[in-house]
Amino acid sequence: MGTREAWQALLAKLEVNRSKTIQTLGEEKAFHMLDVHECALSELRAAVEACYGPGELASSLLYAHIPSLLAELAWAQLAFLSANYPSAFRCLRFSLELACRSRLVDLAYPSGPVEKKLVKAAVLEKKRKLPKGWALVKKALGALRDFELEREERLRLRRAWRTMNKHAHPSFAVGSGAQGAPWQPWSFDENLAQAVLTVSDAVYDAILLLLLDAFPKARGRVTALLQARGWGEHLPMTYRYLGNPV
Repeated sequence: MGTREAWQALLAKLEVNRSKTIQTLGEEKAFHMLDVHECALSELRAAVEACYGPGELASSLLYAHIPSLLAELAWAQLAFLSANYPSAFRCLRFSLELACRSRLVDLAYPSGPVEKKLVKAAVLEKKRKLPKGWALVKKALGALRDFELEREERLRLRRAWRTMNKHAHPSFAVGSGAQGAPWQPWSFDENLAQAVLTVSDAVYDAILLLLLDAFPKARGRVTALLQARGWGEHLPMTYRYLGNPV
């Protein structure tokens, strides 16, 4: 089989995985990341743009990266439906680190254009004044104003972080499939699929929290939008921040 024929065979396999994911999990779970997280992030973005002028938003690195966050979420959804779970976990981890890094840079440099902030962020990293990995996430969430994570919320994020690292690492293939068997690339696994969904809830709950903290004037609009959605089960920190019942 030539390379192009192999490529076509892979595309056919991905379609089989997509169908099996939808059939096994149901459409609600299969498209959970788009229906909940993409929708929540898009609505929050619209609320921010309605409450802040272009000049204010031009100095926010976190706001500037919303399109990247939406793009990574789309790739995570595609990887999830394709049963490419390592890629889905990598997209989610990248999104969380991107949001945390952006928020910390905005706090360190409240004013100035985004382009200059990107340069300053590189300088901070070179001087090791901007942490990486879990330390980055912990510092960004620890800098929230007038909101402190509860113990169970911190543990939830820590579990999600460990899961992302475990399954995005090369050693992931060993004993990660059903009943401890090695996971086979491009093969549907219900346990891993559920793990992706659980992690996506924790990741985007944290990202939404960072955005709400960065743009407090949008809080009223976002509260009204999310009240009608009933996503408290998936976004408990966000709903608690907004003062809504979960």
